[in-house]
Amino acid sequence: MLKYSSLVTAAILASVQSTYAQDASFGDDAPIGTEDAILLNPITVKSATRTETPISESTVSVSVITQEEVDQQSSVNTNIGQILSKTVPGFGQSTENLTEYGQTLRGRNFLTLIDGVPQTNNLYNNYRALNSISTTAIEQIEVVRGATAAYGFGAPGGLINIITKRPLDGEFNANFSAGTKVSPSDISESFSYITELGASGAQNGFCYLANGSFEDTGASFTADDERRPPDSYGVQGGTDDIKAYNFLGKLGYEHDNHRFEFSTNGYRYWQESSWAGVVSGGSRARNISAAPSRGDLNSRTPGMENLTINGTYNNSDILGGTFELQAYYNDNTTTFTRTEFLGFLFDQFETESQKIGSRATFDTPLPWTPLPLDLVWGVDLINDNTKVNPIDGPTGTPEYDLTGVAPFTQLRADLWDRATLTGGIRYERLSVDIGDFTNSIGTEIAGGTLEFREPLFNISGSFDINNTFTLFGGFSQGFQLGDLGRLLYDSPFFTDISQLEEEGQKTDSYEIGIRADGGIWDASLVGFYNESNNGVTYDQDLNIILSPEQIWGIEATANYAVTDKVKIGGTATWLEGRYDTTGDGDYDSDLGSDRIAPLKLTAYAEYAPTDRASFRLQGLYSGHRDPDSDQFTGLESIDPYFIMDAFADFKLTETSKLSLIVENILNEDYVPVLQQAFSVESFGYDDYYYVKGPGTTISMKYSAKF
Repeated sequence: MLKYSSLVTAAILASVQSTYAQDASFGDDAPIGTEDAILLNPITVKSATRTETPISESTVSVSVITQEEVDQQSSVNTNIGQILSKTVPGFGQSTENLTEYGQTLRGRNFLTLIDGVPQTNNLYNNYRALNSISTTAIEQIEVVRGATAAYGFGAPGGLINIITKRPLDGEFNANFSAGTKVSPSDISESFSYITELGASGAQNGFCYLANGSFEDTGASFTADDERRPPDSYGVQGGTDDIKAYNFLGKLGYEHDNHRFEFSTNGYRYWQESSWAGVVSGGSRARNISAAPSRGDLNSRTPGMENLTINGTYNNSDILGGTFELQAYYNDNTTTFTRTEFLGFLFDQFETESQKIGSRATFDTPLPWTPLPLDLVWGVDLINDNTKVNPIDGPTGTPEYDLTGVAPFTQLRADLWDRATLTGGIRYERLSVDIGDFTNSIGTEIAGGTLEFREPLFNISGSFDINNTFTLFGGFSQGFQLGDLGRLLYDSPFFTDISQLEEEGQKTDSYEIGIRADGGIWDASLVGFYNESNNGVTYDQDLNIILSPEQIWGIEATANYAVTDKVKIGGTATWLEGRYDTTGDGDYDSDLGSDRIAPLKLTAYAEYAPTDRASFRLQGLYSGHRDPDSDQFTGLESIDPYFIMDAFADFKLTETSKLSLIVENILNEDYVPVLQQAFSVESFGYDDYYYVKGPGTTISMKYSAKF
């Protein structure tokens, strides 16, 4: 099944409408597969409320990227960060790298989950969580925009829940796909491929799924035919010369009111490049992209190993409602690249994190006749052990062991037939044990335990003005520990953990908006504001600054079915943020462009002339930003750029199709936002960081189901 939906499939706050319903407007000449898609149930999400909720009934900002959209957007070597950049309002522009550093959600860090299992390393963020799974294993991506207490343990900007594929009905179902990708600049050096093979079934209460993929990516080239560095953003990691595999397996059994499921997902990538030598020669003034050199600076092969094991039990009839118990284990080891900067060779290192946790969630209707009420309540448990392993020399960071307990309760009321109100509280109690260590400048620091206790509140609601327009709004709080490792890394002032203030970063988030569903059209407009009294920024000497900060912005979406064959739409995101450098209540400095992305506009047009062919043209415009800031990442102005992609899908048989994709079809010569933000000429950073984005690339993919 192939369904074409809008560039951004979500609505503001409670989603515009089901994307399946959007496709219904194409009628008998719908794009490939939509004649089946419109018969499916409306899209439901769990990330906002922890219970299955139709997206049209959600009272918080939710975006949903379906499997068809993931398949369409993810040509070979396209990571999840790039997909979300092009499809989700409020999400920052792509870094064109493995890292998600610099890609924020409404200007703040977000929590990444896989089937509800946390992937983000909150104790030492390696900014790889989005790219810890292959897109071939994904069925749906749910994005909650704005601080949320639904899952907690580090979601000040919101959360991204990656839902893996589920078994299909029937004794045996199989799928196969193979794709290639090349750059016209050098076809042999850029040649990339990916293959996927899967099987699943569900019969007599039992279900199973096995899905595996392997990919091999070549080099990437700029619009002016220059080779991009394999690590084109410091130690943050590039996407060139990578080999990767992913395996997803599931077993389940359902009987009467009981359902059990066990799943495991293993992902590994490694980067072996003959161009991993010194990167230099970048010049913003002369518009020259930094170039790699032959060799290998790495002492150990860079890469990631990520294993997620998940078990769930569901009971559909307990205490008059439902119950879900989840237990999980996640093991992540990330080996960073080694870099040389202005003659100094940095030590290579790796991060290692092991998480064990569980969640218990009850959904209990309350028998009160005058007003329908629903109570969602339960408790979350987590233990996270994180450390930095030295490779070339001491790391200067301690080993952390976090234990967290968070009971929560959420009450939902349907008021009359036109309004919904929901509110609740989550109480997080965190304990962080830190061992004795010596930091990077030789200061010996005695270990200890830090305790955090944070109540987090939320309230939101919606009101149907009529059958077309709905008002919505809400308040929510999020909490994260802050960058403890960076605070201790090179400080001469701390000699004992007890000297640290036991205060994390709490974020208050507000939003208000309106959405409309006119049948063949839909639109939404939302304004948001969030603030924190303990935000993290850096000065020009890379000293950490904890200060009050505030962020505000606007998000908009629109989709319109012009005819039964033509559909158009787009999104707009604008945000700004400032922080108080002196603590006097005056927000006197702009937040840097690694936090606040420039204006982002997206647009698309789809044309389906027959039921066997469809075409899509989409564009992304990134605007200008010139922050007034003294912090390290806010010194440079950001130049605008425009990227356009083209898609064509052809239905070969009832169960197979051929897809052709041209990314950056105009061969735009541009530098991603993050690379511009770090390209400081006066300090020589542009020599290394000023790396242009990829030029035109051409992809072809064949997929079939059996």
